[in-house]
Amino acid sequence: MSPTSSEASGGSASRASARLAAHSRQLRAEREQRRFRRLFWMLSASLAVTAAVLLGVSSLQGPRLSSATVDTARVTEQPGQQLRLFASQPLADVDAAQVVVTPETPVSTTVDGSLLVVQFEQRLRTDTEYIVEVRDVAAQGRSATSTIEHRFTTAAGAVLYLDRGDTVDEVLRAPLQGTGRGEVVHAAEGIQHMAPVEGVLVVARDAPGGTSVLESVQPSSGVVQNLRLPEGVRVDALIAPPVGTLLGVILSSAPVDGEQQGVPEYASTLAVVDLAGDGTVAAVPGLDGGQLAVDQGWFLPDGSTLIVHGRDQTVQRVELLTGLVLPIDQVPTAYGISNDATRLTGADAFGGIIVDLDSGEQSRLDPSPLDGEFAFGGEALLTAGELRVQKIAIPDESGGVFRSALIADDGSGASRLLYRTPDDRGSLGALSLSPNDQYVAIEVTPSVEDAQSDGRVVNSRPTSITLVIVDVASGTVVRTLEGFSPRW
Repeated sequence: MSPTSSEASGGSASRASARLAAHSRQLRAEREQRRFRRLFWMLSASLAVTAAVLLGVSSLQGPRLSSATVDTARVTEQPGQQLRLFASQPLADVDAAQVVVTPETPVSTTVDGSLLVVQFEQRLRTDTEYIVEVRDVAAQGRSATSTIEHRFTTAAGAVLYLDRGDTVDEVLRAPLQGTGRGEVVHAAEGIQHMAPVEGVLVVARDAPGGTSVLESVQPSSGVVQNLRLPEGVRVDALIAPPVGTLLGVILSSAPVDGEQQGVPEYASTLAVVDLAGDGTVAAVPGLDGGQLAVDQGWFLPDGSTLIVHGRDQTVQRVELLTGLVLPIDQVPTAYGISNDATRLTGADAFGGIIVDLDSGEQSRLDPSPLDGEFAFGGEALLTAGELRVQKIAIPDESGGVFRSALIADDGSGASRLLYRTPDDRGSLGALSLSPNDQYVAIEVTPSVEDAQSDGRVVNSRPTSITLVIVDVASGTVVRTLEGFSPRW
């Protein structure tokens, strides 16, 4: 065989091997494609079955809770706060009757797609676990229902108060559950009054000649800004708003000695300062365009409307933004407004009274007997419900000696004791209900016989003044602090 013939034979064999290899590769590719198609259709069928099963299960089950949000501090401070519940699918309408809250509190509901809003009509208790259960919740267009439940614990409460020292006075914040004095928020000389306003602390301090200087303090940075008071005035009271930056101020001209005496320019004059503005304290005009002389004032929940008790015994509504002043009623003595801002308590020559702030209608406020003993009523504050907290005096058998006490009274015919001083030696001063009606703070002088004044020209107090905080529901004393002027 010639070399040429051998090479031709080898070339034919190589081409045959190449064709065989190519054919093998094609067969393998076809097998892989068939296997892929089988797996693909098997997987698709499986997913379709799974989807059908899930769809069927979903149609048999109601919506589920995906997430929830609530401000656990603000719900204890302001009414109308919301729990926002996000469901797994758009919801049908939900009625408030489907919502069960433990501890019980009234609510309203709204639905927006998959969002269910539960609005609390009243403030909630501090440091308390709440369980919100929404029953028979349905998705849009489906009959299956489910129960949605969410639990949350409200923030622990605290109180702001003033403790005066020999040289430096301190504003402190103390938790309602705890021990010790609390945290010092601000320290300065000669603090007369203080009030928190939207994260800022406003303090009135001693100035020469029995006058005042008014300052706003940023507690986080310690930055102090002077607010512009009229010349020669002292601050008689600060009226803090529940929201907003408007601060009420009651001003009087400081006494002047000698020949300069005359009619004071300011005499318990109502004024206001916007802490978000230029810091000028300006008098609020009355019905006649002149000054409004008041001894007390309370903000309504909007933070721009005041209820004031005038020196002429007139209760008036003052709209700070519009300047509108409306008389409501005549009350010789006023104590305060209820935490739902609908009623005012006070007294006339015949005893305690309640004034409806919308209608001006009056009703009597007579204390129920305590342990069967007749009592004379004093200062009283109303909760958002029917309960009231009231100071009373109980005469002894001779009628010449009185024991003082603080009671809780729902008008059912019998009251219960909240607090009385040890051995009945002390006296009960100003009262302050927490915004959620859970606690009452009492300024207590432990022993009247041993009491000594702190000697301050403005807003003096006994050196032994003590702040006692009582749980209204149980009558338990939860805190005793050396100081006064509680601010919640």
